[in-house]
Amino acid sequence: MSEQDLYVIRASGEGWAVHLGEETLGRFGERPQAIEAAVVVAEASARQGKAAGVVLEEGDDQVPIWDAGRDAYSDLS
Repeated sequence: MSEQDLYVIRASGEGWAVHLGEETLGRFGERPQAIEAAVVVAEASARQGKAAGVVLEEGDDQVPIWDAGRDAYSDLS
């Protein structure tokens, strides 16, 4: 399996944050805003030829939200 840019959305204080690895890319007041932002950056990664995905962290689970090649056109499909 190839390495993937995995954007993780998780609750943060009174809002939601988007993470890539150990880096916090942004904080948002509402979950839909965080999801939209994560998908935008994941799509940009996919256009650059990287495997990319978005997951929502809920407790110990990660729920897939978006995946390059499955949910949008990309060079990976």
